[in-house]
Parts: sequence; structure tokens; C-alpha cells
Amino acid sequence: MNDLIITIGRQNGSGGREVGKKISEILGIKYYDQEIIAVTANESGLPVDEVVKEEERSKDSPLYFWGVSAPNPVFVAQSKAICDMAENGPAVFVGRCADYILRDRKNVVNVFVHAPLEDRMERSAKRNGIPIKEAAKRVQDKDRERAMYYQRYTGQMWGVVTGYHLSVNTGPIGIENAADLVIEYVRMMGYLD
Repeated sequence: MNDLIITIGRQNGSGGREVGKKISEILGIKYYDQEIIAVTANESGLPVDEVVKEEERSKDSPLYFWGVSAPNPVFVAQSKAICDMAENGPAVFVGRCADYILRDRKNVVNVFVHAPLEDRMERSAKRNGIPIKEAAKRVQDKDRERAMYYQRYTGQMWGVVTGYHLSVNTGPIGIENAADLVIEYVRMMGYLD
């Protein structure tokens, strides 16, 4: 398990962040989500709030400007940060194209967490303290933004099952069972004793 990396892609409101946290707790390995932003800020020399703003802006920016590829320096710094963190031992990475960034490493298990829209709306409404109708719009908008972000930086479609080792629906089984399922899958792949 010395170099095991589990990446979690997820639909908004599916509980993917919680699944990742639970996996890291059970296995006793590092967990990276919002921490990636702080390390990216350090790598890029930008304040954290500027990294967050740039991440938000990049979701709508085109991949090419006047026919010339335009790499985003914040994404480049974020990619370096993720690669550096992956060198520090086993970990769970949530979002930020970590599955793609770490695609050439061995011992990486890519997981996509999803749930029915109704479940995601309820989770989002509760977590954000908003009405259910607003939560419906929020989860759909966030998923659209994630898809655009992923497409921009990877050239691939976000959430397509063939890009992941395992796809888990938290709707019928919940967060803890989903975490257990991922761990059992990782064990079956031979990465755990």
C-alpha cells in the first residue's frame, strides 16, 4: 500500500467527498481535497483566493485563443502540486482532474461517485441550507461546470465510466457502504492485504 493512490471524481451532491474522507480514515492514509488549493497557491505564488477565482474563471474559458493552445498556469501549478503530493505516500485525491494528472502512475485506482438526482438535491439542500428547487439548479450547474473543467484540461469527457476503475452509486447504499465497497475493490486489485 506504500504508493496506493485513490482518486475520486464525483457528481455534486453525491457524497463523493465524504466517501473519500471515510476511505482515508479507514485506511489511515492522507486525504487531499481543499488542501490542493493551498499547495497550488504556494506553487504558483498566488494568494489562495486568487487560485480559487482562477479555478472558477477557467471553467468558462476556451481551450484555445486564436487557434493557439493556452495552458492555464494555475492548472499547471495544480498538476505539479498533485504529483508532488502523490509522492508523499498513499492518499485519496478528490476532484481537480487527479485521475488524469496521475494517469501514468502505477497503483492508482480511479473511482467515480454518483447518485440519483433526488438524493443529490436533498444532500445539497441540507449541506448548503437552501430550498430543494435551488439545490436542483445548484447540482446541475456544478456538474456542468465540472464537465467543462474536465474537458478543458484533459480533452476527455467527465464521468464516462470507461475512464474509471469503479463507479459507485451512493443512492441505494450510502456513504459508509460506498467507502467499504471501494476498499474491497482496492483489496481485490491486490493493493491491500
